[in-house]
Amino acid sequence: MKKTKKQMVAAGLALVMAVSLVGCGNSGGDSQKEDGQITLKFSFDQGVGEATQKIVDKFNESQDKIKVETVLLPQDANQVHDDFVNKLASGDKSVDIMGLDVVYVAEFASAGWLMDLTNKIDTDAMLDGPVEGATYDGKLVAAPWFTNSSVLFYRQDVLEQLGAEVPTTYEGWMELADQAVGINGIEYGADFQAAQSEALVTNWVEYVWNNGGDVLDESGDPVINSENNVEATNIMKKLVDEYAPEGITTYTETESEQVFKEGKCLFIRDWSGFWTSGQDEGSKVAGKIAATKLPTGPNGEESHTCLGGLDLVVNNAIDEKQKAAAVEFINYMMSADTQKEMTLISSPMSIS
Repeated sequence: MKKTKKQMVAAGLALVMAVSLVGCGNSGGDSQKEDGQITLKFSFDQGVGEATQKIVDKFNESQDKIKVETVLLPQDANQVHDDFVNKLASGDKSVDIMGLDVVYVAEFASAGWLMDLTNKIDTDAMLDGPVEGATYDGKLVAAPWFTNSSVLFYRQDVLEQLGAEVPTTYEGWMELADQAVGINGIEYGADFQAAQSEALVTNWVEYVWNNGGDVLDESGDPVINSENNVEATNIMKKLVDEYAPEGITTYTETESEQVFKEGKCLFIRDWSGFWTSGQDEGSKVAGKIAATKLPTGPNGEESHTCLGGLDLVVNNAIDEKQKAAAVEFINYMMSADTQKEMTLISSPMSIS
């Protein structure tokens, strides 16, 4: 039967659509090439970007079965959290491996978004705490990538010019800040992260612990309104009101670090990785930074820090070939040699 022009056009369109669909069949996570190489998308925040990229490049050069491509996100735990939630909740397969903040592991695991890594990752040589935090409902759902802590970084050149010793108390730092304003570009004493987010919580608990307070007592009951905690909160508020930049209550890591690198603050409370980024080209304080423990309050006996870090997790929605490749990459990242190299690249510092 002779086909009409409309029938021929329709057949042609159907053929084009079929070819297009075949071409799109590998999108969304199924990234195996014709030569058998599997491509993995690894997403994490830019705070660990430079060091991580060097490790990823080394992995890619070490073999030709797997190629890892990195996807950088802002250095803000809340933004990273929301990006991952939006993807995983919709079954998105565009990301295979994620650097997930340790505080979100249980949330993601309870939603069924994370691959079970039990017996696929060797955790025998790892610290008990990070492994426990990576375990949900008896299953290992994350690989402890690294654990970090907060540090007080300060302008060593300013202390030297003042002939001052490194203070060990919040009061001591406030007294020093009063003297430091106007010296070598200092405009403010204190710099930290006080945005209404995870950043604020991690900062606040340190004031509490360093003033002899706590969030829960030994029985697990909340003791938020204790005298020590109220005093600690007032210390933090005084720093916000009298010693920090006006925008401090909007600062996460990125904003606070930028102000310190501009040379405007005497000290900054930040995560240990800032030691490297603070020395970047363009930083006005490169070579002028030193580090010490967090201060104590009037009722504090010793310095405490909030521990943080990232775990490596696998998108449970990707196919089995992708998962197997992801496990191979994660084991590379978790090896003792790689862990050592990552540490030396990201935080080669000593604490005074």
